[in-house]
Amino acid sequence: WLMQAKRAGVKIIVVDPRLSDTAKALADEWIPIRPTTDNALIDAMAYVMITENLHDQAFLDKYCVGFDDAHLPAGAPPKSSYKSYVLGEADGVPKTPEWAEAITGVPRQTIVRLAREIAITKPCALLQHYGWQRNAYGEQPVRGLPVLMAMTGNIGRSGGGTGLTPSRKGAPSPSI
Repeated sequence: WLMQAKRAGVKIIVVDPRLSDTAKALADEWIPIRPTTDNALIDAMAYVMITENLHDQAFLDKYCVGFDDAHLPAGAPPKSSYKSYVLGEADGVPKTPEWAEAITGVPRQTIVRLAREIAITKPCALLQHYGWQRNAYGEQPVRGLPVLMAMTGNIGRSGGGTGLTPSRKGAPSPSI
């Protein structure tokens, strides 16, 4: 399905510590990243989307709980939303591209460009594959990619994706 997407003109960006066969054969761009630092990249992209007002607030208001403090569930402490975390309101550490560059090895400019591109591309699908779950806290980026898709309003959009890879049993296939 990735080859079909490529033939249809879909831009493919691979973020992976290694230059995989997929990156070599199909990627328009390969972004190397330090192993197990994907969530720092995700949080920094969310920071760019929030601070540049590139997120789809209407989608978040309608379909999501906990993105911002106005949509926290009953009884949740103030400043415990994802937005508060990303902006550093809870822990004093804004999850800026500069912050993520030091952790991931991905240049700040690349993080900003990637965040903007993901935010404005409709449809956009972020697909994950195997490997993250084999590390401590490997579930975090598995949760983080669908958050980015919700932030951009690409969940439920034809050709959009939630971060689930279609090779997993029961996962939706992207519309291409």
